[in-house]
Amino acid sequence: MALFQRPHAPRRSLPSGHLFIACLLLIALVLSACASSTSGGSSSSGPIRIGFSITETGPQSAPAKFDLQGYQLGVEAINAQGGLLGRKVQLVYYDDQGSASTAVQLYQRLITTDKVDLLVGPYQTDLTSAIAPLVTRYKMAMPAMAANLEPFSGRYPYLVQSITQTPRYMIPVIDLAATKGYKTLALLIQDTAFPRELAQGIKQEAASRGIRVVFEATYPADTNDFTALVLKAGAAKPDMIIGATYLADAEGIIRAARASNVNAKLFAFSIGPVEPEFGSALGDAANGILGTTLWFPTIKTSGNAEFVQKFRARFGRDPDYHAAMAYATMQALAAAVKMAGSLDQTKIRDAYLKLDLQTVAGEFKLNSLGQQLGYQSYVLQWQNGKQELVWPSEVATSPVQLPHPNW
Repeated sequence: MALFQRPHAPRRSLPSGHLFIACLLLIALVLSACASSTSGGSSSSGPIRIGFSITETGPQSAPAKFDLQGYQLGVEAINAQGGLLGRKVQLVYYDDQGSASTAVQLYQRLITTDKVDLLVGPYQTDLTSAIAPLVTRYKMAMPAMAANLEPFSGRYPYLVQSITQTPRYMIPVIDLAATKGYKTLALLIQDTAFPRELAQGIKQEAASRGIRVVFEATYPADTNDFTALVLKAGAAKPDMIIGATYLADAEGIIRAARASNVNAKLFAFSIGPVEPEFGSALGDAANGILGTTLWFPTIKTSGNAEFVQKFRARFGRDPDYHAAMAYATMQALAAAVKMAGSLDQTKIRDAYLKLDLQTVAGEFKLNSLGQQLGYQSYVLQWQNGKQELVWPSEVATSPVQLPHPNW
């Protein structure tokens, strides 16, 4: 088929020199058209590049580094299986230092300067919310390990949730407490996006199980002295003290409770007890503390035992749930790209929405808004210096030890 056509134009013969120049011009036009059809990505013969930012430094670097290692191991697994679309896969990432403004700048760089082919999300809901408008503007399909529902409410259709929804995180803790007959709750909430939404889920589940919130307080993210807060919570004589927390504040609350001799039948925290650093930082004060996890090494999910073995060999430590969710994110990414059959972002986004995939973290399944429906959460407890899975009972590695002993 001719590239250009002029109806009714008379045909004329060109001198040989002119014909040669015309051919060169035609070839240049064809090459230009081919180049423009692949703009925004890397060379079709080079590696497929996946871009993201990660908090390698800053207060949330401990769990974020597990995310990074999960991504890294996930890409190694993809390449060991032949890559994607006949090409190897490569990560391109930068340290966002836990800053939302830095994350926005880095994703702008990844999309417009680095021209990566695919994106995955950073650590923390706050950062995902910050970059969501940018990702949407460029129509880049992005699986994000942001648990809050707001980024996946339909405003940002190219985002898909690749972690358990925030409101569901601590439902198993409330269920466990209800089986023990506990009736009252003190709730401590870090004043950032994930803990605030998590607290709403805790209160809703508690109300449905007949558990009353007798004390509730929110504190700034940079709080480092929790003594007054813990004393006020203890004065309400709750059966449970539950924190919607990250690692540093969970440790701070435990230290303050022990130092002030504030006791409860159950202490539970969101992000904090799940991290190995929690036990090493607190020593025997960690024993008896409950936490939530979205994954555990002993769970019989697809490929989980092999994942644990390879992670230990690669990084010299056990994975936590952040690593498993990041690895599962790469499993879902590979499945979506293969289903799409190309790097077309809309086709990839649509493929994500169709996935029903068994990963190391469980079932990856989304609703039409891209919200995660498949993944669930579990309860772990520190016992004798190590983490044990204690709830639900059918997957437990040890019976739960309650009530919590006095300090």
